[in-house]
Amino acid sequence: MFGLLHLPEGAVQPLAFVMSHPFGEEKLWSHRVFVSCARALAARGHAVLRFDYFGAGDSNGMSADASLGTHCEDLRAALGALEQRVPAIQQIGLIGLRLGASFAALLAESNAQQQLSARLRGAPLVLWDPILDGDAYFQELLRSNLSTQLAVYGKVVDNREVLTARIRAGGSVNVDGYEIGKDLLDSCGVSTLLGTEPKQHAGPTLVVQIAATEAQKERADLKALASSYSQGTALRAAEQPFWREIKPFYPRASQLQELTLRWLDEVLSTASATALETAAAG
Repeated sequence: MFGLLHLPEGAVQPLAFVMSHPFGEEKLWSHRVFVSCARALAARGHAVLRFDYFGAGDSNGMSADASLGTHCEDLRAALGALEQRVPAIQQIGLIGLRLGASFAALLAESNAQQQLSARLRGAPLVLWDPILDGDAYFQELLRSNLSTQLAVYGKVVDNREVLTARIRAGGSVNVDGYEIGKDLLDSCGVSTLLGTEPKQHAGPTLVVQIAATEAQKERADLKALASSYSQGTALRAAEQPFWREIKPFYPRASQLQELTLRWLDEVLSTASATALETAAAG
């Protein structure tokens, strides 16, 4: 896999981060936002690893061969690479966007149940507009294929039901240059990709709804997701959907980034105060 490690100029903080990018074209359009956030975290002393999942970006493989399993394995491998290259770190937090946020949440939950990485246990988890309903998400992606058919043929030749059946039969469907295969659809295309049952991940968790305007309706499902974590917080950031092809160029998502950094400052301040109280009591 291809990865890029952001290191601070000075001393490295005990907390590092791995960033989990979204799927397909959403990765392309959100790239600069990820870079800007990684640099901002590095300026605060945090080591940050950005990487490309199997079948995405500059990593090997084809997206048609990807699945939830391969993505979680890749995320675990990224954690291991960061631990190896920056051995001084004590915790590794995860930051993900859209489907990448869902992968991060699922890995954090698996880690809480199976103890895959000691550095991930209890670490901050940041979920930017995570995908909760995988089936609805993939149906939205397939709609893009219909638009391509209209442009090429002047009509829709195969509707979404036909496209879905083709994938489930073992074929693949191209969406904006990325092939969606059976394993990915079967593992991620479920209506409850992220449930709202009580989560075992015990670290501070931030769930952010990204809304184009303040007037946009608050999402009850994301609030419920945040409430499912023992240290969950639900917030809203006023940003355009920068993971899509929109008119404004997004070199950084200012409100989203500042909101996340402020939350992280509060988390670290609370952790520091707790550590001092524990030391004093001891």
